[in-house]
Amino acid sequence: MLDNKGDKLLLEVEEDDADPEEQHPRCEHGPTVLFYRQSQHPEQGFYACSAHRDSKLCNFHLPADQWRGHTSSTPLPVRNYPSSSSKSRNPSIPDPTLSLTALSEDKVNAQYFFDEAALNFLANQCKNIGASKVICMGAPRLHFHLRHKLQSFLLDLDERFAEYLGSEEFCLYNMCNNHFFYDRKPFEEFLGGTSPEQLVIVTDPPFGCRTELISHTLRSLRKLHNRINQLPFTPLSIFWIYPYYSANHIRQEMPEMEMSDYSINYTNHLRYTNVGKQSRFCGSPVRLFTNVPLSLLQLPVEEGYKYCQKCNLYTANGNLHCNSCGKCPSVNGQTYRHCESCDVCVKPNYVHCINCRRCTQKEGHNCSFYQTKQRCRLCDQKGHIETKCPNFRKAKLKHTKGCLLCGKRNHRERRCTHRSKYFKELHFMGETTVQCL
Repeated sequence: MLDNKGDKLLLEVEEDDADPEEQHPRCEHGPTVLFYRQSQHPEQGFYACSAHRDSKLCNFHLPADQWRGHTSSTPLPVRNYPSSSSKSRNPSIPDPTLSLTALSEDKVNAQYFFDEAALNFLANQCKNIGASKVICMGAPRLHFHLRHKLQSFLLDLDERFAEYLGSEEFCLYNMCNNHFFYDRKPFEEFLGGTSPEQLVIVTDPPFGCRTELISHTLRSLRKLHNRINQLPFTPLSIFWIYPYYSANHIRQEMPEMEMSDYSINYTNHLRYTNVGKQSRFCGSPVRLFTNVPLSLLQLPVEEGYKYCQKCNLYTANGNLHCNSCGKCPSVNGQTYRHCESCDVCVKPNYVHCINCRRCTQKEGHNCSFYQTKQRCRLCDQKGHIETKCPNFRKAKLKHTKGCLLCGKRNHRERRCTHRSKYFKELHFMGETTVQCL
């Protein structure tokens, strides 16, 4: 997140089991988050609510230099869940998401419920990977869909679900800071005796939520599962529902996450659906991100998906395989085309700009500004293009047309076989670090 001066807003989350002097102050929604600008030191920032960005919903604000490290949290109401004797794993309880008024605060707890196709798809994928237990984090309709099929536990900020579910399958929970409002022992019992292969976390966070917060929570749940079951560092399967345009933010926090082509639709969202006049022309932008190998996911052919033998995974029918790129490149539901000048597949409405050496959304754009937003194909750093790379001596650029490294026109620098002469590339957990030689 950037301000109008391009100063990135950073954050720090309270670590699990933090020492008293390292704890964050509390608001009524649990531990707060420390925010500060990239140009600042953390002690120049401020603490604010993890769940609510709108001060009208939670007005907690404390300058970091005023925090003394002692607990002065707002007292939480003492409350036990209703007796679960009549609710305990009773599959006959009707799905309340079909009748409850959905919460509509987009900044924290807007509730958009999966349609039937998405419910069946997610349930089938849980079974395909061999899961017998599912943590539904912010996915209440999926929880009620799974109750008579698999063991499921709902973690959600909407306490209305406590009227329908007992404590053995529901905890009031803030996914933005991994905060359990009441006793979490039932959830720990749910995790106990479960191998990593048997458990999957399905989360459908508000799209306005910072990915740093959700990724921290997912890692915290993995640590909790490992500790309860006395395991070393062992990953858990994750299904993270989020828009495709947030892919870079997710991978920055969790490089192991890959995006499936399956398009998730909601029943009560005008745009993120495949029905209605206001639906997007290329379908819902919401996708499934996962650390499960995409080859294990089976996308339904009857819903417009196909199996690509070259990629060894299912993709959308309109996502055509590109032999030059070696993949099915589309991410937004459109059919991409390969640009010979860029040596990359682009959206069908993009046009090539010679000055920027890239395809852009429209002709006549501001080249200087656009180039500051690009990632260099030589050094892999953001902020410039190849012909203006400060990390690569211009004396080495013997060619001005085609590939800057070898002069050939059938590829660009990213796929040049001469790269090893000029760069050392380190690959780790889906990320690549480039060093100029």
